[in-house]
Amino acid sequence: MFLRKSCWLPVVALCCLVATVSAQGADVGEAQDVSIPGTGLTLRVPTGVVVSPEKPDTPRVATLSVKVETIESFRRNGVVSVVDVLAQRAALAKGQAKVADGWEEVGLADIVTLPTGGYAVIYPFYREFESCDLRFIMNAVFFVGNRRVTIRYSVPPAAIIMEDPLFFGHDRANCGEGVIWKHPKTDDMLKRFHAAVKRGRLGQAANAWYADFTSILASLRQKIPAR
Repeated sequence: MFLRKSCWLPVVALCCLVATVSAQGADVGEAQDVSIPGTGLTLRVPTGVVVSPEKPDTPRVATLSVKVETIESFRRNGVVSVVDVLAQRAALAKGQAKVADGWEEVGLADIVTLPTGGYAVIYPFYREFESCDLRFIMNAVFFVGNRRVTIRYSVPPAAIIMEDPLFFGHDRANCGEGVIWKHPKTDDMLKRFHAAVKRGRLGQAANAWYADFTSILASLRQKIPAR
């Protein structure tokens, strides 16, 4: 069940595409099956999605990106190594959460069972390396043979900040007028926020962001061959 106007996308193998939905967005009462090439999987996708080739640095609407990469391609990645990816695949095969992005919010990764079998690791990005850069991005990574599938779902921060002001503040000396996480030097604030959003105990925007993300994974299915 889709809880709000979400963004979804078709996927090109070994390439990243981004779907963006305006306030009018897709009709959540209708959906279509979209294949994920090279994996034999499909997603149940709402119609009316606008697809853009690049993800904006600061999205003004909800955005979803899906990237499919061969393990061999990480020899040329320069950030994440083949060793990292193989270790991640081995951990997920055992039902153990492991992130291999070179960056994660410590202690916030979870392991989930996929409807198609196997496991995915899910984890948030709440800041982009520094405290002045506030983000709301949920990630999922799973493997299909020698391919790693990465799903990222991000939303603009304004509504979440407005509905959940206790988690946010300012550091005008270092960050100017931008809103940041309160007490950015510690991870406790992020852990409290993440625990609350997982339980659906925050404002509508934050709760819907997390619920929409989990709906993406719940829609994953094996593609039915055409007769």
